[in-house]
Amino acid sequence: MPTAGWVKMTEKERALARRWYDEGKSPSTIAELLGRDASTLTRLLCKQEAAKKQGRPCALSKAQVDYLERKLDQIIVKADGQKMITVEALQKATKTKAGTQTILKALHDRDIYFRKLREKPVLTPADVKARKTFASTYRHKSRAWWLQQVHAFIDGKYFQVYLTGAERARAAKHNTFGAYRRPGKGLCAGYVKPKKGGLKHYTGVKGVLLQVGIGGGKVVTVHEVTGRWSGQAAVTFYEALGRGLAKAWPGKRKYRILEDNDPTGYKSAKGQAAKVQGNMDVLEIPKRSPDLSLLDFAVWKEVNRRLRSQEKAWPKSRRETRPNYIRRLKRTIRNLPKEFLENSIGDMVRRCQRLQEAKGNFIEEGGHGR
Repeated sequence: MPTAGWVKMTEKERALARRWYDEGKSPSTIAELLGRDASTLTRLLCKQEAAKKQGRPCALSKAQVDYLERKLDQIIVKADGQKMITVEALQKATKTKAGTQTILKALHDRDIYFRKLREKPVLTPADVKARKTFASTYRHKSRAWWLQQVHAFIDGKYFQVYLTGAERARAAKHNTFGAYRRPGKGLCAGYVKPKKGGLKHYTGVKGVLLQVGIGGGKVVTVHEVTGRWSGQAAVTFYEALGRGLAKAWPGKRKYRILEDNDPTGYKSAKGQAAKVQGNMDVLEIPKRSPDLSLLDFAVWKEVNRRLRSQEKAWPKSRRETRPNYIRRLKRTIRNLPKEFLENSIGDMVRRCQRLQEAKGNFIEEGGHGR
């Protein structure tokens, strides 16, 4: 047992002692310099014994934590989102003697925290098979192939129209992720935003449906659908797309377009006939696969971000007319930077490779999974 007043040697003292020892000083001399017992320095410098780990032994070994992590994944997959898996359930399933707080700390040390379930379309076995087939077919295609051989990525989106300061403020809140706050704080203005997926909010004016085509790092067409989306509306869009393709890809006799399986317009009999008439071959992405649709995974978000950025400096009293808003929306889409569009199209290479690795299941779309 150490004497009263004893203080454990610091790492700095140990490093200093080793340096002096390497310089030729004896352990007794170093002990005098540091005010330590000579036997302590002899054990440190001459015997070279590995320092014993101090403190209480770990309740869970690395192998046990590996097992906990593996088992946690298994029971979550088995539950399939139908019930919440708690740390108590994990403790029971693994018959671990360690307490729940010890298990939680071990998981937290590996950055495993209780997080909200990520929301994705529900994939059927047929969807997974189709996605895997798509990945197998296109995973070896290069960035240049996606830029040069797919002449237009097409999709449609219904945009709400925000004309007043109050509606613009509401739209801006949707893009704000969160704020630093104490656990009990956060119900006053500045800490809340409109609930996603809640009741539809009417902005006071009719929205607008746009059908957009992008290919080769440029916007091929931006088409406004004036009535209901239907087979006839799809014909009008494909005619506009054909004119845009002829301008963007002069000299081409046939065009390859990537689209989803929209049954109302793209897959309608009139829509199919219009594509044949316009010499358009279709590269169809699998059902429920927005992660393979360029406009879904990149363009729409960027357009909304740019619209909100434009409105940031506007006075609250400013009111925009619906035709002006739609013109600004179309102009924003047409002015998307070429570099952004090329990089987004080129990302299809990584997405197809990840989809192949995931065997047709969901993929991490960004650099981090949260």
